[in-house]
Amino acid sequence: MLVSIQHALDALLQPIGLIWATLLLAVVVNLFRGRILACLLPAALAGFIQLIGGTDIPARLVAELERPYDPNVRGWPTRADAVIMLGGTHDYSPRTPLHFGVGEAADRILLACELSRSTGANALVLGGSFYEIQGVRRPDSEPLVEWIKLWRIPVGTVYPLGICANTRVEAERSIRLARERKWTRLVLVTSGYHLRRAEAIFKNLGVTVIPVGAEFLGLDAVESKASWSVVPRMRGFELMRYWVHEQVGLVYYRMRGWI
Repeated sequence: MLVSIQHALDALLQPIGLIWATLLLAVVVNLFRGRILACLLPAALAGFIQLIGGTDIPARLVAELERPYDPNVRGWPTRADAVIMLGGTHDYSPRTPLHFGVGEAADRILLACELSRSTGANALVLGGSFYEIQGVRRPDSEPLVEWIKLWRIPVGTVYPLGICANTRVEAERSIRLARERKWTRLVLVTSGYHLRRAEAIFKNLGVTVIPVGAEFLGLDAVESKASWSVVPRMRGFELMRYWVHEQVGLVYYRMRGWI
C-alpha cells in the first residue's frame, strides 16, 4: 500500500502527472460551479492523458512491432560474417572520459559486441549520424571505436560507416562493405520496434539479414504489467512516440520506394 502511494506521488511530480491533476481539478471546480459544458474540454484532455500515460495501450502497440522478432521465439544467431549495428545509441559528451553518454538504445552496443564474439563474426559495422565540435561535424561512431580499442573488446575489425542521414544510407553503405568483403551472413542489430522497417530496407536492396532486437520495450512492459498506473506517467508517451515514429517512417519510406 505504502509503495503504491509513493509511486502515485512520484507520478504526480512528473510534468504529465501535474497537467493531468490540474485538468481534473478544473473539472471538479466547473462541476461545483454548475458549468457542465466547461468540463468537457479538460475532461477529454485528462482522459486522453490517462489513456496514453496510464494504460498499456502504447506498450501493446510497440509490442506488436517487436513480436515477430522476439528472441524467446526465434532464438539467437550462432554464426555470422559481420554484425551491423544501426546508430542512435548514444550522444556525444565532452564531460565524460569516453566522450559519449548512452541512452535507452545503448543495449544495442552491448548486444552487437556480444554477438560479434558469440557468432565468430570478424567484423562489426557501426552506423550512426554525427556530433558537432566547434562547427565541425564528426561521425558519432568515433567515440565507440575509441572505447572498443581502449577496452580491447573482441569484436574483430570495426568498420564505421561515417555520417549517415538515415537507415537507408546505413543499409546502402553496409551492403557495399559486405559485397566488397564477400560477407554473406549478416546480423542486423537495432531496437526491436525498429527491426521491421530496418529489415525491409535491406530486403528492398536485395540483401537478406538476420534481424536481432537489442531491447523489447513494449513486450517487456506488457509482460510485467508495468504500463498500468493510476496517475499517468511519461513512459506511455515515450512508447507512443516510438510507435508513431515507426508508422510515419514506414509511410515515408514506402513513398520513397525504399521498402
